[in-house]
Amino acid sequence: MNLRNIIIGIVIVVGLGIAYLTLGGGSAMLAPKPTPTPNLALLELENIVNASGTLVPVKRANVAFQGLAPARVSQVLVKPGDVVKPGDVLIKLHAAEEEAAVSAARASLAQLKAGATKEEIAFAQANLDAAKAQLAKVRASATPEDLAMAQATLERAAAMLRDAQAQYDRIKDDPQRGMYPQSQALHLATQDYRVAEARYRQVLKGATPEDIRIADANIAIAQANLDRVKATARPEEIAAMQAKLDQATSALALLTITAPFSGTVAAVNVKDGETVMPGAPVITLGDLSHLRLETDDLGETNIARIKLGQIVSVTFDALPGKSFKGKVTYIAPMASAKQGGTNYTIYVEFESLDPALRWGMTGHIEINTKQ
Repeated sequence: MNLRNIIIGIVIVVGLGIAYLTLGGGSAMLAPKPTPTPNLALLELENIVNASGTLVPVKRANVAFQGLAPARVSQVLVKPGDVVKPGDVLIKLHAAEEEAAVSAARASLAQLKAGATKEEIAFAQANLDAAKAQLAKVRASATPEDLAMAQATLERAAAMLRDAQAQYDRIKDDPQRGMYPQSQALHLATQDYRVAEARYRQVLKGATPEDIRIADANIAIAQANLDRVKATARPEEIAAMQAKLDQATSALALLTITAPFSGTVAAVNVKDGETVMPGAPVITLGDLSHLRLETDDLGETNIARIKLGQIVSVTFDALPGKSFKGKVTYIAPMASAKQGGTNYTIYVEFESLDPALRWGMTGHIEINTKQ
């Protein structure tokens, strides 16, 4: 039973009592009944709608982390009570990989737009020249100097092999000969001799078709690299790199949480070093310069009697004895389920409020539906 019904009941009981006494008790029941006079106080009460609500900022938000994966907080830059502007950084998250990706993409894009440097072109040209010289050398017959050098290398390897064999022969009958350094020295000397012998035979014989094929392939690779270095970047290459830079920049931006509008920080839900999940609210922000009352207990029996623009009298528990005039600026089109019944929300806004009133305070509204 709400306050209005209680008051109506009291008024009815008092009215009946007064009528009974005025007409002389039970004997008056035999007298003619006078024409009833409307009770103005009762009619006035029937026109009143009461409800309660909470004072909140018109513009408020739970600012959430919009990243795609969990991230660790690097630095919380605000505290409750701080006033911020749009774009102010509230929280920084660790972003070393994302920063490196942005730097790399930006450098690659700049290089594509600028083209190759003189040094890069000269280096690519030198590689091509070296590949061509190598092919010419492979195709040419061995010179006397090449043959002499190969023979000298072979003879030196043979001498070292003979020396290593002599050293090994001294310990070859020892069961532990494999543990001696002479065994390893003989193995290495044998390998060197075989390599020198193969090289000497190749010089005598000349280049093989496989040697020539490899040299030709190296020239083709060097020429393609030089052409690529000299060529101006195609528009599609620049567009692709720009898209890569944009993507990296967007990923980095998600790791810096900023204020979406001017307001006051009401709550900070994370600390330095904590891990935040995607979608998790980290900051509660509100514009305290414009507050309104939002109801949460207006029953369905009264909502049809309320209209937009109606004047509302509002009192607050925090300021007893004071009343504030407001106006209905919104009526919810759909009910919200609440324990104990079906309720509707309305917004009441004010031209001015006492500075002592704060976000979250309880207010009580009274609406005369006939005004």
